[in-house]
Amino acid sequence: MRTMRAASALCAPVLVVVLLLAAAMQAAAAELPGSELTNSGGDLRTGWYPNEPLITPELVSGGTFGRLWSTPVKGQVYAQPLLDAGTLFVATEENDLYGLDPKTGAVKWSTGLGEPWNPGEISCADLAPKVGVTSTPVIDPETNIAYLTYKTYREKGTDPEWFMDAVSVSTGAQEPGFPVELSGTAQNASKQEFHPQTELQRPGLLLMEGVVYAAFGSDCDHPTWQGWVFGVSTAGEVRARWVADETGEGAGIWQSGAGLTSDGPGTILLSTGNGGAPSTPAPGDTPPPNLGESIVRLDVQPDGSLKAVDFFAPYNASYLDTWDADFASGGVTGLPEEYFGTPAIPRLAVAVGKDGYVYLLNREALGGIAQGPSGSDDVVQRIGPYGGVWSRPGVWPGEGGWVYIPTASGGESAGGSSGNLRVYQYGLSAEHTPTLSLQATSSEAFGFSSSAPVITSDETDPGSALVWIVWAPNGSGEGAQLRAYDPIPVGGQPVLRWSAPIGTSAKFALPGVGAGRLYVGTRDGHVLAFGSPVTPILSGSTTVFPTTTVDESSEKTLTLTATEPLTLSKLASSSSQFTLGTPSSPLPAELKTGETIEVPIVFTPTSSGPIGATLTATTGTDATVSFGLSGIGQVAGPKLEATPPLVTFVGTAVGEQASATAIFRNVGASPLTIEQVNLPVAPFGTPKKNCAEGRLGARSR
Repeated sequence: MRTMRAASALCAPVLVVVLLLAAAMQAAAAELPGSELTNSGGDLRTGWYPNEPLITPELVSGGTFGRLWSTPVKGQVYAQPLLDAGTLFVATEENDLYGLDPKTGAVKWSTGLGEPWNPGEISCADLAPKVGVTSTPVIDPETNIAYLTYKTYREKGTDPEWFMDAVSVSTGAQEPGFPVELSGTAQNASKQEFHPQTELQRPGLLLMEGVVYAAFGSDCDHPTWQGWVFGVSTAGEVRARWVADETGEGAGIWQSGAGLTSDGPGTILLSTGNGGAPSTPAPGDTPPPNLGESIVRLDVQPDGSLKAVDFFAPYNASYLDTWDADFASGGVTGLPEEYFGTPAIPRLAVAVGKDGYVYLLNREALGGIAQGPSGSDDVVQRIGPYGGVWSRPGVWPGEGGWVYIPTASGGESAGGSSGNLRVYQYGLSAEHTPTLSLQATSSEAFGFSSSAPVITSDETDPGSALVWIVWAPNGSGEGAQLRAYDPIPVGGQPVLRWSAPIGTSAKFALPGVGAGRLYVGTRDGHVLAFGSPVTPILSGSTTVFPTTTVDESSEKTLTLTATEPLTLSKLASSSSQFTLGTPSSPLPAELKTGETIEVPIVFTPTSSGPIGATLTATTGTDATVSFGLSGIGQVAGPKLEATPPLVTFVGTAVGEQASATAIFRNVGASPLTIEQVNLPVAPFGTPKKNCAEGRLGARSR
């Protein structure tokens, strides 16, 4: 024992030095200006932020990482916050811009761009009540000028217009030559005219060789709409007006907010949605005039216009049109060739849409339509289906290469219910071709409107990465959380390391990253910063309830620990589905440092699916600390679920067979009896041994 105590004493000075060094590094990070100037961390749209050495897994779970500040802003925040030279740039749906101090949240400057558009004019409630700045801007690193698009009225009582603007990040002052109206006819189809009232500019902007590119799709699918790409020079000149469907209405480009992708000078990759899908087999280097349900490569021409030079569409693209199964619900993610690919296929991309199939594509030859064996897809790999996606894949190149894709439909429907976070590992097949293999699926459901992943790390150092995502229980965003997962799953499950409530999330909206912090814009008009050091006056954890039948209850206890002497005066839940019982000490409760109070919480879901809420603790000094609550409701009776909603087969030669699987599950609380099964007719068939009438037990999770 004396030897052990002596050893501990000898180590103590070293430990102090290490702790002081870590504190100094954190302080230095707080002074770093940082530069994160575009959507998803770069033009490949991987979501990877490799220059965050201080956001370590140990720090995040060590008790000093948490909410640094919350700043109210006017309007919903859908655009990803961007950090440039010590200013956090924020844009809102009220057409208001802010320059915030990233360390304190103080407003350095703010300015308005004009009255935002009222989507009630076309009975669209998707982004109600106002549409202003929706997409993520882009910042020029040479000039520190931010470029953005917004929807407003030229004059009161007139139809709305779309504009591109440019402002100084440091002051908010407008640049000469702006704003620029986005209007006119397409250069590649002179009879197609842009209709600003029914168009929405959702994908993040792309700055490439002095031109800013903005893509458009439909607003609530109200006609008339098409997929468009505009290019405006940094001098304020419209250079490009390209339409994705030259023949009619369709091929919207929205990508759930993911930015336009570029993997080299003068070239753009994008995905399109329903309407105008190609149906005739065609090689990739011969794009048809109608490019719905497609991945498209555009090249910039000498006059600045855009030309489609390569494309890929699933062989059943025209059928996807019939059930609104947008390919464009997911953006195109390029895999960095330094870490992925082979000498034969060095440049890869991942794409996935509402039908839930994950496509690994060759960026040098996208594949056209129906160019594979027996008219199938000519792609590097197609796996799935794993549930519909309203997102874009996130990438961690370290530790062998990993890809993260949250689903939003769980395979139940194209309309967007609940899904899961799925983790894929990169590898090579026996033939040495690149592959992705599913390694983990979260047991906890992810609701529709959850964000795409972002990944922070110290380059590719093992053990330095974290996968961040805004978890939303449903489309309302109420009760959302910022979550951090370890990059490598364990036992087929993503490992949740940390989470914190954020209030009401904006649909699909990404957290911003920079200078050792994460920044979250919300639907209820706030910008929140998370980082270190934070010393909360009360410590506790997110409380996760088991799956609970609607109108029945389950109970858990949250233990709160005082980190300093305080008076706990109030406890409140943001949702009536989570009710608080009588705490172990009556309120107001005097707590000394290290003392605890136990809070019983009862979860009584009123609807099925993921449900989230926030528990807020208030002290006698009106300081507050928030804790996340989440659970899943299930219907009381039986409920049959089919996964996937659409079964598609690879190309099959005449006389040969291909197989695919559909799974039918009872996801209700009561047993379900199958009384009759109607089998498909030729040329489709089902093994009879798998189609017997029977009984499905109640679902358990």
